[in-house]
Amino acid sequence: MPILKNDDEQISKVRIELRDLSKSFGSLNANDSVSFHVDSGEILGLVGENGAGKSTCMNMLFGHIKPDRGTILINGQEVQFPSPKESIKAGIGMVHQHFLLAPALTALEHIELVAGRRARVDAKKAMRDLGFEFDLAARVEHLSVGQQQQLEILKVICQGARVIILDEPTAVLTPVEVQPFLERLRRLSESGHAVILISHKLDEVIRVCDRIVVMRSGRVTGIFDAASVSAESLAGSMMGEGMTGVKVKTSRPEAGTIPVLKITDYYRPDGRGSLDVSFVVNQREIVGIAGVEGNGQEWLFKVILRIAQRMRGESGSISVAGRELTSLSVQEIRRAVRIALLPFDRRSEGLLLDGDPATNLLLSGVNPASYRKISLRWISRFGILPWGILRSRAVELFSKYGILPARWTGPVRLLSGGNQQKFVVAREMEQDPALVLAAHPTRGVDFRSSRTIHDAILSARDRGAGVLLVSSDMEELCSLSDRIMVMVRGKIVREFKRAPDDGFDVSGIGNSMVSAAPGGSVGDGPGATVGGGPL
Repeated sequence: MPILKNDDEQISKVRIELRDLSKSFGSLNANDSVSFHVDSGEILGLVGENGAGKSTCMNMLFGHIKPDRGTILINGQEVQFPSPKESIKAGIGMVHQHFLLAPALTALEHIELVAGRRARVDAKKAMRDLGFEFDLAARVEHLSVGQQQQLEILKVICQGARVIILDEPTAVLTPVEVQPFLERLRRLSESGHAVILISHKLDEVIRVCDRIVVMRSGRVTGIFDAASVSAESLAGSMMGEGMTGVKVKTSRPEAGTIPVLKITDYYRPDGRGSLDVSFVVNQREIVGIAGVEGNGQEWLFKVILRIAQRMRGESGSISVAGRELTSLSVQEIRRAVRIALLPFDRRSEGLLLDGDPATNLLLSGVNPASYRKISLRWISRFGILPWGILRSRAVELFSKYGILPARWTGPVRLLSGGNQQKFVVAREMEQDPALVLAAHPTRGVDFRSSRTIHDAILSARDRGAGVLLVSSDMEELCSLSDRIMVMVRGKIVREFKRAPDDGFDVSGIGNSMVSAAPGGSVGDGPGATVGGGPL
């Protein structure tokens, strides 16, 4: 099978060519005559705003979706991929933004499932060549997010992929993990692989790619040499206008002194999700949490919402808007206080993917009767919901938050990932929440959508909400937060305050973050030693 070879030996060369690929979903024209190619030894960037058609195009190449018209050629020969199985046989591999891994299986078991038992030697060699650092005997649930991504890439290499498609690969990485990852991409291309990199991070695309394909509204609007193009030129081709950048409001209302979220001496015993934290989030304040993923951030949200299983030895108190939550059920919490949740995984935790937007509005913590014109008495009397009003409300939110297509009534799984995220934000933030729990709110979305989401978070803060923000994007954390806490193995180990010049000690935050253990489990191992830097 083609894997990484010695310096004097390359994998067989390949050229993938797309000619006039087109695909429609009902009235939505997702791809319209898309044409470009990628060669062995090349990293090709694929950029565009959410809904531009990037994922649809790659899903046709990978066999997930059948084109309505157009052709795919490998080394000049036309091919058809009825399913990913045929695409994989042809040497095409895809690493999705949402990993396809079983937590209870080991890394090696995943490799053997897709490439057979003889793949162990090939996997170890590929790991050495690429600089991957994780234990093949470790279960996936014990790997960090970055290590899980390495495993996904290793899987497609061991399957014999000559062309590797990566969908927003750096979106899940911490700042210190990005540069090593980009260096590994260059090693892949130097070994003879062709790499297609889908990303919204234009600076990274320019830094690592050879050529860049720009898409807008389902069409290719430009193909650029990365060595001679600027981020402003790419943005103009993406949006049809000059680079606007992602700017957030510079004015910062003075934080209130009334706690919205108060966690006092909360302790959850060792094991999955071990936590030992105390902190406060006040009204009109955004508190950011920085840290390598897998150090307790997700479990912190779960214990606040009381969706984590209770454990013997759990102690301490958690209150929101003055209401003690530790003795309440999830349903009681949603009725008692207004909490907006932007979850860690929008697809599995934030949406009913097969439901339409109106149905998904019912997942928010707000009683449907809070929507105007809906009568509680009417609902209780007839036992039905006024779907017409809910659909109208969905149309309003789509318009307000720039979600496309504007009047979509189909299943939300057919929306682009960025538009799914904006819909979750719209649904949750329109509750006028007292507390916002936001996890990676702009992961995988373009910069125009990022600005929309940032504005929604800032508007909630300005109205008096407290915001607890988890993000692996350091620029996002530093631009939005009033304070930043660093979480290591379930504990808050440092707190950084915004300096008078409106800045944070970024190097100090980074040093504190990387003191975390590389594994994804929290609560085990020796205590952390944190880096320096002024508070």
